[in-house]
Amino acid sequence: MQKDEIEDLTDANKEASRSQVKRVPAVRRATSILWELADRSTPMNLSQISRAVDVIPSTCLHILRELVTARFVSYDPGSKTYQLGSGINDLARKAVKLNNFADLVRPRLQSIADRFNMTATATSKIDAQHLALAAFASPSSTISIRVTLGGRVPLMSGASGRIFAAFGGIPEKQVRRNFERVKWVRPIDYETWRVQVAQAVKNGYAEDCEGFVEGVSTLAVPVYNSDGTMTHTLGVFAVDSQLEEPMRQEILDALWTLAKDVHLKLVC
Repeated sequence: MQKDEIEDLTDANKEASRSQVKRVPAVRRATSILWELADRSTPMNLSQISRAVDVIPSTCLHILRELVTARFVSYDPGSKTYQLGSGINDLARKAVKLNNFADLVRPRLQSIADRFNMTATATSKIDAQHLALAAFASPSSTISIRVTLGGRVPLMSGASGRIFAAFGGIPEKQVRRNFERVKWVRPIDYETWRVQVAQAVKNGYAEDCEGFVEGVSTLAVPVYNSDGTMTHTLGVFAVDSQLEEPMRQEILDALWTLAKDVHLKLVC
């Protein structure tokens, strides 16, 4: 598998836990400012923030401007004060939705994994350019394909990428830009890939036949949020022989059933 992409977040987490890890001052200062604003019941001016986090005013101002641009902090020009911005709420809602999705699907993924002796997966769109593995289950009685929780890859990768292109409401120009970010094991031209996306729209599922991960084929189906948007997929990782009929149809039926059940419970 492409470990440099699929395991990058796990590796970063391991590094962060080591005592000798090199810290990033700008990030540390930014997070200190955010937590300081979170602990205060009233807005703060630049001098107050600078003293509270022990950062010189000029540096503090540059960081605050970036946080304002990202909507993590809001600025009132009248009082010249800062407080937490609406971007914090948006980020929190996305985190709740992601965790809610993972909690909902995890037990049922294990049932699918054990029933079909293959790795069952749940994937989420985490930003405009990436998707990540939100949950997975491996069969308990056989050797399974290794995957990494939280592993981040380009949005148009694999079978899930075709699903996001088909049902994600993403503009065509952005789809193409995201497609060009994918490092395919078996290169595919955009026109051919687009035909496969159109087939996914028709069939309600997508397939990647060893195109993104060496020796691994994937199936994926969309999971709709309660507001009709689509930011999650369910799928399986398998070898080609496991996806022959009638097994393929049974797998798809199980994934569609789970997707429908989760759709009724997802919090937007």
